[in-house]
Amino acid sequence: MTTWLSALTKPSVTNEAPTKKELSRVDIAMYITVLFALFLGFGVATNASTASRSVKLGEGLPTIKVPDNWMTGKSEDALIMASDPASPSVFKAQVIVTTRPLAAGEDAVAARTAVGLQHSQELEKYREAKAVAVTVNGKSGILVTYSYIADPTREQGAVAPPVVVKAQDLIFPSGDNQALIVTVATDATTWDEEQNSIRLIQDSLGMKMVEENAVATAQAQEGGQ
Repeated sequence: MTTWLSALTKPSVTNEAPTKKELSRVDIAMYITVLFALFLGFGVATNASTASRSVKLGEGLPTIKVPDNWMTGKSEDALIMASDPASPSVFKAQVIVTTRPLAAGEDAVAARTAVGLQHSQELEKYREAKAVAVTVNGKSGILVTYSYIADPTREQGAVAPPVVVKAQDLIFPSGDNQALIVTVATDATTWDEEQNSIRLIQDSLGMKMVEENAVATAQAQEGGQ
């Protein structure tokens, strides 16, 4: 009887405190699991942010890449239009590709002047911030950064407030006597968040920066003549 009672009252081995060695093994296993989960999550996020698809702009024109989750379409005035349906703003991050004829002897800077004039007439509170020289697959181009006010919900009769938009026009000669204008635009508050998508689009065209003050210097020299 005494033996039986002793067996019942003896603490179970499962209730015994783990040794330091056992605790170390548990900690190591936990750290490995957490690191693996973080690595897996980082890989998924990276793949999602870099996934893209190619879109042909037309005969004799380059191919452009857009984020894989962006919706694409065309209009009478644009070769392609694509936007991010997951953008948190009512003004969805977008890219629009258009063309403009170039007269004999005209270059990207001449096209930039015409495009800027058109923007000033069509975009509310249009303000150009800067213009820098670039090359696009070896051809001289220009990258113009600007802002304006948009009211994307007005046509739907909504009462959402207007949005300050930040945008860039990448302008460069492409095809026969024409300039290609690749416009990326987002809500100004999400511009930094959309940089991966913007770089993907511009890099897919082979855009490379030249000295940033090259355009300003050239304009200053022209003004002093």
